Amino acid sequence: MYDIKWIRDNPESFDRGRQRRGLEPLAGHLLALDDARRAAIAQAQAAQERRNAASKEIGQAMAAKDSARGGRLEG
Repeated sequence: MYDIKWIRDNPESFDRGRQRRGLEPLAGHLLALDDARRAAIAQAQAAQERRNAASKEIGQAMAAKDSARGGRLEG
């Protein structure tokens, strides 16, 4: 099993090794999948940061009894 970090650093060596075994080159495809995975992780982390910031702001507003910012309706 190959480490994706090694493939990132050595794509030509990876493909040469596969070709010696009679297999098709695969580094380009694997690196494209890895890039997509990394982008999805970054996007998820950014969304979580936004959620955490909003949650913190709501908590501060609720503590200050600011229902307009806290999201609660006065009844």
